[in-house]
Amino acid sequence: MNTTGNMSGARLWSAYLGEMRFELIKSLRTPAFAVPTLFFPIMFYVLFGIFLGSMRGNSAMSQYTFATYGVFGAMGPGLFGFGVSLAIEREQGLLTLKQALPQPPGAYLLARAAMAMLFVAIISILLTLMAVFVGNVPLTFMQAVQLFAIDVFGALPFCAIGMFLGALVSGQASPAIVNLIFLPMAFLSGLWLPLQFMPQFLQDSAAIWPAYHLGQMALSTVGAPSVGSFSEHVAVLAAVTLGFFLLAMRRMHGRGFRLLGARPKRSLAIIAVACVFILLFALSGVFGGNPVRPVDASAVTDPSAAAAGTPALEAPAGVAAPAMAVISDFDAGSANAAFGIGWRAAGDDMRGGNSTATQRLVDGGANGSKGALEVSGVIGGAIQYPFAGTMFFPQGPPMQGLMDISGKKTLSLRVRGDGQRYMLMVISGLMVDAIPMMYDFETGPEWREVKLELAGFANADFKRVKAIGVGTMGPAGPFRLQIDDVRLE
Repeated sequence: MNTTGNMSGARLWSAYLGEMRFELIKSLRTPAFAVPTLFFPIMFYVLFGIFLGSMRGNSAMSQYTFATYGVFGAMGPGLFGFGVSLAIEREQGLLTLKQALPQPPGAYLLARAAMAMLFVAIISILLTLMAVFVGNVPLTFMQAVQLFAIDVFGALPFCAIGMFLGALVSGQASPAIVNLIFLPMAFLSGLWLPLQFMPQFLQDSAAIWPAYHLGQMALSTVGAPSVGSFSEHVAVLAAVTLGFFLLAMRRMHGRGFRLLGARPKRSLAIIAVACVFILLFALSGVFGGNPVRPVDASAVTDPSAAAAGTPALEAPAGVAAPAMAVISDFDAGSANAAFGIGWRAAGDDMRGGNSTATQRLVDGGANGSKGALEVSGVIGGAIQYPFAGTMFFPQGPPMQGLMDISGKKTLSLRVRGDGQRYMLMVISGLMVDAIPMMYDFETGPEWREVKLELAGFANADFKRVKAIGVGTMGPAGPFRLQIDDVRLE
């Protein structure tokens, strides 16, 4: 029988620490677990964040992958450390043996969670060093500390999910089952590819994954565009942790395992109450308000703002947008606009790509109007995120002038094309390589309206808009579309 009532406080702590040390040594002596867990996130960041990001001049890619691969690194130790190891040890009878030992309540579970968090801590530190010294990601000390805490404590929901899987499936099937959850969740949460580049139904369903919420917290911490409030994400992750932990304990207790000691109900009640308090604190805003907007990170990238001692959020807005609604109708036989520099064909050669675009005025616009702008070209495969299309600069010089369109409600245009998917994007903020706000749409032979309600993009910086673009990011090959009646109302 598992009794620890006669243990002194010192011996009790020694027992907990001894179990943690045992789990850590066992994990390090298992290369099949330790090597991919520790080095896969680093390897992926070097490939996608550095080789295809900062080394090609795309610092936004390096910043984005730095945040998301930290979350990717937080998933593995919890899912595999519990999901696979627990299933195997349960089948081999090791859990039955441990219950016969005079262990403190929950020592086995606490040791596994501590092992997972320690692995995540190592991954987070290595990623931070790579991002700062190799990827040239602008990162303050406090941002690094906050991201470290998010990654380390963010391992707990995946520990709970892994615990449930380990209690549910057989040891032989556990690696395959965990991988079937681990890899799709990482992709569908936007950890490998920004959600803006995915189909709309995947964007809409991303919030069902706990990795998505942890990823949004990480992105907001480094100053990248993110969705939702910090408190909401904490609440969801706390609920996931509590829910899967209780399900796992119920499953284990049904099979005769008492991993929380002789009084599991009391331990479960304490854990449940603690999680409920965390949920209440999160929903009340104790853990923070809205996420950092992209412009916040300009404090480390915009010398003029730093020299003036002006906080990023107080940086001046752009020139107010004119009252006129129509930006361009292309009826005058020109790509000029009612204001700004007009429309210019754009490829990705400035980022090391080989995608090209040309534009010309054509007869026959939307709703029987006189003309439209046709954009055509070829998407290449030289870089990871290619782009070609046309860009409108509302305030010169290009990509430097800023316009405040926050007083407007909608951005719309008429489109038709070759049946491929295209995107309407707004590039804003003070960061040189800030990830733009993107909205994808389909084209066909008939004119259709694409309309954005600007209020639906709460985290976009519409006070400092640099450019509005229409184009495509693939697939590779030729493309052709026409645009007309571009309005900002």
